Amino acid sequence: MAGSSKDKNTTVRQDFVNTLSKLEGIKKTEAFLAWRPESLEDPDQQGWMNFILPYLSIVSHSASGPHPYITFRFTVNPLHTNGLRTMHGGCTSTLFDTCTTLPLHLVSKPGFWQRQGVTRTLNVTYLRPIPVGATIHIRCELLHVGRTLCALRGEMRAVDENGREGSLLAVCDHGKANTDPPVGKL
Repeated sequence: MAGSSKDKNTTVRQDFVNTLSKLEGIKKTEAFLAWRPESLEDPDQQGWMNFILPYLSIVSHSASGPHPYITFRFTVNPLHTNGLRTMHGGCTSTLFDTCTTLPLHLVSKPGFWQRQGVTRTLNVTYLRPIPVGATIHIRCELLHVGRTLCALRGEMRAVDENGREGSLLAVCDHGKANTDPPVGKL
């Protein structure tokens, strides 16, 4: 009997993690956003990210200090909304959790945030509703990155049809803990 679907998905994910570990900087973020494994098309393997990543793209980035950043573009689709046809708070939080993590790719190296760590705190403040069809920018920056802990910040802003940023829609503060094993064990 062949290996289970769960075993195959675990192997696919591990292969992807190994591929990412060989990339650096914004190339690592671009590969993450482009990842669409066939195994995740299985309805039993669906999760929020399957419904978010296809609508997320990079607008700009800088690896320069003191605060490296990446700005993303996201368009709110009906599957991202609540009963009021505005972006669901859980989707907003998931976007912030994911997007504020990705600037760590700009500074990661073996033994230093290569696995992007785990969330310790995620404080989201919702300022305005974000309607279905809206295009937003999500600016995410590293405020501090140490050996074991980091602090990140995110802002969501409305974007008009000419690409100009408008109203501040939501903000977040994100704290993470590094989970990388010692360099010799990666």
